[in-house]
Amino acid sequence: MNRRYSMMFLIAGAVAMPAMADGHGDHRKGGERMKNAVKQMDANNDGAISFDEFRMPEGRDAPEMRMDANGDGEITRDEVSQIATQRTEEALVRFDALDADGDGVVTQGERRRAAFNRMDGDGDGQITKSEFREARKERRRLMQERGGHRDHGKGQRKEMDKGHSESK
Repeated sequence: MNRRYSMMFLIAGAVAMPAMADGHGDHRKGGERMKNAVKQMDANNDGAISFDEFRMPEGRDAPEMRMDANGDGEITRDEVSQIATQRTEEALVRFDALDADGDGVVTQGERRRAAFNRMDGDGDGQITKSEFREARKERRRLMQERGGHRDHGKGQRKEMDKGHSESK
């Protein structure tokens, strides 16, 4: 029983640590960035950004421009459709990988097993401290790639708690 609590604590930490490490709790940073962006674009210092003053961020690949498959600076309906189809196929591949018994339904147990297996690097049925650290690093890396969604872990913690209470 104590081992089960320890494991749940470790998994909860794996979910919570990346959000804390990314500084999502410090809203002052975002506020300062916003003030600086407004200051840089507000050419006439009236405290507002007109359309003429507005500039797209330079040196950043805007999410919608990643859909520009041929790199011509324009996005066509076909390019958007192509990306949507690709993402749907990727999502279905991930779904099928989670659906361990192939019944077309992903249960809490299947999600929990998949999360555990991702953390158990050597597949021995135990998560060591080093595997836990590696899983945290990987989670941070993925969140950075995806833009660091703030509320990503909240639902997972609730589901873990629910799954834990069901297994008692």
